[in-house]
Amino acid sequence: MSLLDHQIHQLSESARKRLQNEAAELTRRRAELLAEQGSEKGGDLVDQAWFATQQMEIENIDRRLARIEELLSATTVVSDAPEDTVAVGSVVTLRFNDGSTETYQVGLIEEQDGDVVALTPTSPLGRTLLGHQVGDKVTYDAPAGKMTVEIVEVRAA
Repeated sequence: MSLLDHQIHQLSESARKRLQNEAAELTRRRAELLAEQGSEKGGDLVDQAWFATQQMEIENIDRRLARIEELLSATTVVSDAPEDTVAVGSVVTLRFNDGSTETYQVGLIEEQDGDVVALTPTSPLGRTLLGHQVGDKVTYDAPAGKMTVEIVEVRAA
């Protein structure tokens, strides 16, 4: 496995903690829903609709829990990415050719923290940024053709 392939399957420590907290909350909510279903008696249409709605929520919770488990078991947790180098979990500010700047967090969508948009390491821009530092200009293949961006800031999430 190349260094790039290894980085693509990494998850930051902060994202791991967020996922673990989310799993705990979902597990608590699932148990709460199951307990409510077990305590309800009756069988009119309103009760049946309520039961069906709760069952759909339980199924959604189960799917999300399975995804979280998959992410936690299939990724390597990164704890100490160099602060001046773009890595999975880094928050990076880029300057585009038109002078505008955008800030992204490199990683899986689960890396996204707050209002910063996730930029996956498998995307053309994400793949190109990995390993670069502040001041570097990188060129990547965008849908509109080749684009160049300058790395203005890199920080830990």
